[in-house]
Amino acid sequence: MDDITKALDSLFAAISLERVIQVGIILLIALLVQLIGGRAISKSVQAVSSRAPKHRPGQLRGADDQQLATRLMEDRQRQRAHALGSLAKNALTIFVWIAAIITILGTLGVNIAPIIASGAVASAVIGFGAQTYIADYLAGISMILEDQLGIGDTVELGGTVLGEVEETALRYTRVRDFWGVVWYVRNGTINYVANQSQGWTYSLLEIPVPYDEDLAKVQQVIDVAGKQMGEDSQYNGILLGNPTYSAITELTATAVIVRVNTKIVPNGNQWYAGRIIRQKMKEALDEAGIVIPYDGLQVRTIQAGASAAATPPAPPSQEPVRVAPDFATGHARDNDPSIDTQKDPQP
Repeated sequence: MDDITKALDSLFAAISLERVIQVGIILLIALLVQLIGGRAISKSVQAVSSRAPKHRPGQLRGADDQQLATRLMEDRQRQRAHALGSLAKNALTIFVWIAAIITILGTLGVNIAPIIASGAVASAVIGFGAQTYIADYLAGISMILEDQLGIGDTVELGGTVLGEVEETALRYTRVRDFWGVVWYVRNGTINYVANQSQGWTYSLLEIPVPYDEDLAKVQQVIDVAGKQMGEDSQYNGILLGNPTYSAITELTATAVIVRVNTKIVPNGNQWYAGRIIRQKMKEALDEAGIVIPYDGLQVRTIQAGASAAATPPAPPSQEPVRVAPDFATGHARDNDPSIDTQKDPQP
């Protein structure tokens, strides 16, 4: 503490107009370095993004899984470049201002050696209290360098939020979910990343059909409708293959559930693709005369006269019903309206 006090005293004693100008110049240089460095990083990101190969999804139809994974992962250079650019800007800001502070202290004639020595002890103490921050920084660096996510990806982070990545910082990841809500998720709390934007994905739909319907006919209708969708150019940005009949997935009390599989372009297309495929399959099934069953209750009614004739009333009882006395009071229980509450006569 004495070293720090002496350093502060020498700092205030050494302040002069010349030193103030020098400090201002250092701050200006730091701002310029941050500005120029940030622009250089942005231009580099744009250059990498412009050189990244871009395959139109319509060109990849019919490709096998390995080809799709390879070609579509090449298209991820844009997301990866933006994520690394965001990381580089954060690192540049931290480095520039730490260097600026040390330079300012040296310019003011402050012996920073005791400050650094005392800071080492203080940093150890602070480190125990800032373990979560350190974990956030390390997790953020590893996620970005390992390409676990990128800006624009549709991800699910640790079961917390599902949405589109808008920013990848060192300490947090900003995600906007599909309700428009912005989430700031600390990187250290992310146990896993489910990325729906890498390579390709499936749209799995389940459609109920009647029990007495010919499944071969159902399969033919679905496959023909799927082939028509696959040949339609308006779905080039969505479909990577034709919707096809897969198999029976469930037998319910009212229907047979069949599955329709479709390989699609990821990154948020799952829901839109599912909606349009359902619509086309519904139209095709209606045109083929296949009615999608609905849950219902079967109610049987019997006429009142027939019910009365079938079940004649029971004859009335000839003997009076006696009531057991309440042994606690010597009287019958008179709180039940279904029994005779008349008391026995006294002897």
